[in-house]
Amino acid sequence: MSIYESHYKDQPAISMESAVMRVQFLPSIGSKMASLIYKPRQLELMVQNPSKKYLIQPYDGHYVSAECSGFDEMFPTIDTCYYETYPWAGTKIPDHGEVWSLNWQHHVEDEHLFMSTYGVRFPYKLDKAVSFAAPHILQTKYTLTNLSDFDFDFMWAAHTMINLEDEVELVLPSGVEAVNSVSTDGSIGSYGDEASWPQFHTASGELRDLSKLRPQSTRAVEKYFVKGKLPEGWCGLKYHQSGFSMALSFPVETVPYLAVLPNEGGWRDIHNIFLEPATATFDRLDLARKRSEYSTVRAHSTYEWHLNISLSDGVNWNTVSQKGDLV
Repeated sequence: MSIYESHYKDQPAISMESAVMRVQFLPSIGSKMASLIYKPRQLELMVQNPSKKYLIQPYDGHYVSAECSGFDEMFPTIDTCYYETYPWAGTKIPDHGEVWSLNWQHHVEDEHLFMSTYGVRFPYKLDKAVSFAAPHILQTKYTLTNLSDFDFDFMWAAHTMINLEDEVELVLPSGVEAVNSVSTDGSIGSYGDEASWPQFHTASGELRDLSKLRPQSTRAVEKYFVKGKLPEGWCGLKYHQSGFSMALSFPVETVPYLAVLPNEGGWRDIHNIFLEPATATFDRLDLARKRSEYSTVRAHSTYEWHLNISLSDGVNWNTVSQKGDLV
């Protein structure tokens, strides 16, 4: 395993490499994971923007006008909204949150990449420690510190933009029974509509299986949240055509929600899926609070969680262990 300085397009980067994967981070641009390559097959698993130069947006800029690729940290919201309670009532939270556009401080120590940043409109510090828990498991440990005398409500989401191919299966924990749409239209229905998981009948009577991701020629895109809290903290993809798997795992006690956005050629003619473990629902902190589906870091306290990204040959697995192994 190694950690070394590199470049991603025209930006300085930090690369981390094991026998199984090679990953690049951009500490100066939101601590973004710009690239994740599965070395046994030389496959880039993160969506790449075709621009030769990295597209930068300023703080409070428009996220989709930026690079819009890879894996960005969403905090403390996804969609723009306004904080509702004292002492920050009426404070605007930027599009896709604060931290994706900020410069994070970083250093390397004992085969770990440490990155951290501070809030702009809210008094917090967010830390990440990235390392290989095993050659096939990249682990990021998060610590959120509330620097104020008041409790702070928040939404964190892992905005992973993962490349697809034909014949990919989405796998969720046993016990997931329904999802809620957060799209304005689509086969699930309008915003807030519910559908059973994995199969349901659309309004036109078609039987749809959400676990079977459709080809790019479908020209569809929609987003949904698993209804309520997850029974277990993981989700995964089986690439049946290429014969390998990818999984995300996280502590369900502190990251209880999951959003899924299959982009089957409907947005920018890209074939990808967004898998978004999250600490709140419906993409907006204010709506999450109304649904009582949000998280809080108490005054002068910390909130901790982790995210494992696991890669493995084969598709014969049923669950993901707490350590991140596909079993």
